Amino acid sequence: MEEIYVWQIIFLIIFSGFISIDRFAGMNIMISRPIIVAGIIGIVFNNIYAALMIGLIFEFIGMLEVPVGTTIVHDDSFGGYAGASAMFLGYINPDAVNILAAIFIISLLMYPVTLSDKGFREINRYFFRKSIVNNQTGNENKLIVLGIFLAFIRGVVVYNAALIIVLVFMSIISNFELNFTNLYEPVVALTIIAIFMFGYLLRYLIINRLYKVLLLALGFAAGWLII
Repeated sequence: MEEIYVWQIIFLIIFSGFISIDRFAGMNIMISRPIIVAGIIGIVFNNIYAALMIGLIFEFIGMLEVPVGTTIVHDDSFGGYAGASAMFLGYINPDAVNILAAIFIISLLMYPVTLSDKGFREINRYFFRKSIVNNQTGNENKLIVLGIFLAFIRGVVVYNAALIIVLVFMSIISNFELNFTNLYEPVVALTIIAIFMFGYLLRYLIINRLYKVLLLALGFAAGWLII
């Protein structure tokens, strides 16, 4: 593992806040997409290829849900962030079983991370209602700035707290000696294509998202076994 510098850790913390802002509060310039999140982290850690592989996986997982109306889809941005960060911090290795374990843990944590957004939206709603009750006209810009600030804090606190949980579990899993297909072999592209098609089709099934994730994981595992 390459040496990790303090400035890289600081970048991850600050970047997590901007991911949250882009996804929930403003900008909307698509830096919150898992593949972009992972790609940027890959540039910072000087290994964009490995990062894009992780980002692609969580892009596929994000395809399991169709955003309809006011539905808040699960936070796949966190998946790209946690996956790439854990890998470059040395907690995920190229081993297939290790990767599958990381995907499973991160996918489970996407649910509470998404719920945290609802909590922060309630805080925003509270201040908005308070402004109306107090008849504070012309206060819109302050509310917008507050919303952006809260989104930034949410990313820094929630994303990194969940990332620490991922690192703890991955450090436990790393004690097991399990060696299978190396993630960085070129033949993995075939599996990536298969998962893409599988994830794209699964999004149209009217079943609970948990079952979709399990089906995708089974398809992913089958792809590794075939290779």
